[in-house]
Amino acid sequence: MTAHTAKAATRAPGLPSLLFDLSRGQQALLSMAQPGLAAVLALHGLPALRTTVIGLVAAWSGFFAVFSLNDVLDREVDARSLRAGKDDVEGYDIDTTFLRHPLARGDLTLTVAGAWVLALGIIAAGAAFVLSPLCLACFAGAVGLEVAYCGLRSVTWLKTIVSGLMVGLGGLAGWTAVAPLRWPALAVFVFLALWEIGGRNLANDLADLESDARVGIRTVATTFGCPAAATATAVVAAATLVATAALPLPLAAVLLALALGGWSLGRPAVQILRRPTSAQAASYFNHASLYPALVLAAELLVLAVRGT
Repeated sequence: MTAHTAKAATRAPGLPSLLFDLSRGQQALLSMAQPGLAAVLALHGLPALRTTVIGLVAAWSGFFAVFSLNDVLDREVDARSLRAGKDDVEGYDIDTTFLRHPLARGDLTLTVAGAWVLALGIIAAGAAFVLSPLCLACFAGAVGLEVAYCGLRSVTWLKTIVSGLMVGLGGLAGWTAVAPLRWPALAVFVFLALWEIGGRNLANDLADLESDARVGIRTVATTFGCPAAATATAVVAAATLVATAALPLPLAAVLLALALGGWSLGRPAVQILRRPTSAQAASYFNHASLYPALVLAAELLVLAVRGT
């Protein structure tokens, strides 16, 4: 019995906890840093208070909606994966706070989950439109790519590229909320897309290798094996660090971001190359998930020091 299963057996989570895990709440909250970073880079400073508040509402509801939508669309395959042992892994999982895939387990009804996704989607779309029609278009495009990604679950491992495009486009929503698109925005898009592919998607798939293989999900890990998946993860992680240096950041922020990247991406990437196992991939995933938030923190720290 895993730690999460034991927790569920001793204390049934309430509805707020179930909805939080349906939305992968910890990951969704961390993801808010992605459009936030894009907005700060677009302005080379902080947005106005009104824009910041509306942006936070849009980012919170948008990410909670998209992560929840993923579990709604994948509910049947998630249920098969859980029966195939997806949850039989010890250790911390940043995607789970109380209970993994509560909809697939039957702890949430599809009606409740669907209503949650719809309500969050309406809030996110409304807030995004207030910020900018182009911001809304980016959000809508990200949702469309999420649907496509889920539809490709058993078709091709190339869906990891779709996931990267989705996250890159979602990050651009933050840029378009505060400024017109300019060429430096492409660097933000590339950074976020590479981070999603190498920091989260490939590693998460390697962590779920056994259960994914049993239910027919096509990933780099299930198609080419653990060593190939670990190598791909490390190569894209290195590309993500290179892309960090191309972000429109002050030199001090770039250096700080790269140092933090060495901790959250670089060192774990070396470890996963040495031990290309599901357990090591899960540890890498937990660390790598923090990186955009760390880059944003580096930029905000440098801005604060310059402002003093």
